[in-house]
Amino acid sequence: MWRELSLFAFIVAFAIALDLLLFSVFGLPRFSALTLTLFVAMAVYAGVRQWLLSRTIGMRIASTERLFEPLFRATREVEDHPEQAGQALSRLLEELFEPVEVTLVDTLVSSAHTANEGSALLVPVPAVEGGSPRGQSTSILLRRAQRGRRLFTSNDARLADRIGEQLRRTVAFDQAVEHGRGEERRRLAQDLHDDIGARLLTLIYKAQSPEMEDYARHTLQDLKTLTRGLAASKQPLAHALAEWKADIAQRLTVAQIVLKWTAAQDVDVVLSMVQWSALTRVLRELVTNVITHAQARTIEIGVSLVKDKLVITVADDGMGSAPERWSPGLGLGGIRKRVRQLGGEVSWQERLPSGICCRISVERLSASD
Repeated sequence: MWRELSLFAFIVAFAIALDLLLFSVFGLPRFSALTLTLFVAMAVYAGVRQWLLSRTIGMRIASTERLFEPLFRATREVEDHPEQAGQALSRLLEELFEPVEVTLVDTLVSSAHTANEGSALLVPVPAVEGGSPRGQSTSILLRRAQRGRRLFTSNDARLADRIGEQLRRTVAFDQAVEHGRGEERRRLAQDLHDDIGARLLTLIYKAQSPEMEDYARHTLQDLKTLTRGLAASKQPLAHALAEWKADIAQRLTVAQIVLKWTAAQDVDVVLSMVQWSALTRVLRELVTNVITHAQARTIEIGVSLVKDKLVITVADDGMGSAPERWSPGLGLGGIRKRVRQLGGEVSWQERLPSGICCRISVERLSASD
């Protein structure tokens, strides 16, 4: 209203000045000067008013590239934390419409719509699996688009509805795909356990030499690790530590080697299937090397997690020496490869008075909720 009044006052002053100019300076007849003044004033008024309207309620067209990246980022965030769907959509709409204010409200609406004559936009939060209970932060309220320079329109409401629906569909599709992958992994794990595991167990019982029996037992243990990783996509570090300690202690007891185990962590983390499987195989290979080649009496294993950095040390008092002159075999090469896949580093060094110490460090392990 104030813009319309200001524009009207400006046009009136402009018309009076133009009429005086045409009549007094150029000497046009009164009727001709007044007619020309009215036509020019109306043209200026229409042009300026259209420009103001386009600035006030005109919507900046969002390109496909501009929408795709924020939508993809919001989808990944909602997949990891479904309960934060409202916050993720709020950030997406804030980046798109640039409102002065964005708030989550407990108002249930079926579709997006404008409010307060276009000064606000109310958008429903899409319902995703694992999200917030119904009635908690069910809508998003946006006020004054583009930093207060324009009003929200029905086109904005339709676009917000499409974005919310696309976010919901994308998350549901990804969750369905991941569920299908999990079911297929569990089926493969069950088939391997029932078929190959049973055959290896039969081979252990019918082994004709201790070496063949030991080889079959190691193969069966590796198969158990593989099937466990396929069946469970995630594993808390605390559970993994308990399993590693029990498995290593059992093997070292048979080999008559003393185990000294220490573990410390400031936060708990959830290991992915890839992380859990790789670390399990690395620890098993390191212990196997000590049992087979080091002739050690004691193995010291330390695991520490500080913030997001995991450090594992495996030290023995055996007869190993000069790691820099070791020839790269399949065992050491496999350890290096698996640690690199985790984005970590591995190194060996001599201990005094005897033995070898292996140190593994892996960063960027995220804390569990």
